[in-house]
Amino acid sequence: MSKELEKALEGWVASRKEGHETFIRLFEQWGKDFDKQLQEIEKLNNGFLKSVQGNLDYIEQWFAKKEREFAELFRRFG
Repeated sequence: MSKELEKALEGWVASRKEGHETFIRLFEQWGKDFDKQLQEIEKLNNGFLKSVQGNLDYIEQWFAKKEREFAELFRRFG
């Protein structure tokens, strides 16, 4: 009976160890995939912010030009 119990315990320990190792492998793969996705999102965000920043600079220049033009009009006719 003790040999059967010992074999059963060994089987149970091996099963738990295999399950644990499988979980660790899956978790590590998930972490790698997650990091890769975060890098892609960061890349997209940086591209978006760069394009928006370029447009903001143009818009700010346009408004500054219009502000100067209106100031000149008010100075002349105001």
